[in-house]
Amino acid sequence: ETRILVSHVTDQGRERTDQRRTSETYRRTSGLKAAAKLHKSSDKMNIFRLSGDLCHLVAIIILFLKIWRSKSCAGISGKSQLLFALVFTTRYLDLFTAFISIYNTVMKVVYLVLAYATVSLIYSRFRNSYDSESDSFRVEFLLVPVAGLSFLENYAFTPLEIMWTFSIYLESVAILPQLFMITKTGEAESITTHYLFFLGLYRSLYLANWVWRYHVEGFFDQIAVVSGVVQTIFYCDFFYLYFTRVLRGSGKMTLPMPV
Repeated sequence: ETRILVSHVTDQGRERTDQRRTSETYRRTSGLKAAAKLHKSSDKMNIFRLSGDLCHLVAIIILFLKIWRSKSCAGISGKSQLLFALVFTTRYLDLFTAFISIYNTVMKVVYLVLAYATVSLIYSRFRNSYDSESDSFRVEFLLVPVAGLSFLENYAFTPLEIMWTFSIYLESVAILPQLFMITKTGEAESITTHYLFFLGLYRSLYLANWVWRYHVEGFFDQIAVVSGVVQTIFYCDFFYLYFTRVLRGSGKMTLPMPV
């Protein structure tokens, strides 16, 4: 009986070892397929996802129209807009390799076009109104750590997957130059704060989307969720100021000047 028990335990140990090896081999050889499947499954729609996409689109349109109609980009961080353009570029490289849905493709193209159109307005058409002195955040302090982290923590060590991971991490901190600029100048026009509000609301709705999908579908994307939480935290103080000052009818949101 002792020999049978020892043999049984040994067989169980070998089976677990084989399972771990099989799992590791799958991750190494099929990482890209697994990651693609994960990203494709993350495209499933619900009210939180749709509302989040709408808020994101509204935020981008608000900013573009603000610059176009006023013929000025005063108070807008060109560095943040460059980072967002880089986010969309690195995230949507799969436009050339995979098709998920018409909705998905259209939204990606719209985001890319509006992002680069906004950057063009800031650095070309209305560059005379761009306040480069106030937009002094050191973006290399964001790009270097984000790039390093995307190589260390990803779903598959492949070019497209690393670029996708880079975009997720970068999006979580891309708004910092804009928030830094507002803090430095001490105020922001209401139209700019509306843009930031809808951008923060978009991320908050995506958090709700992930909670919903985890409970309903058992789906969980650790990289996207953690990055989304970090991004939402950056908006917390802004949300308070937005509700207590801007929505009361003030033309500008005044902040305490940094010492």
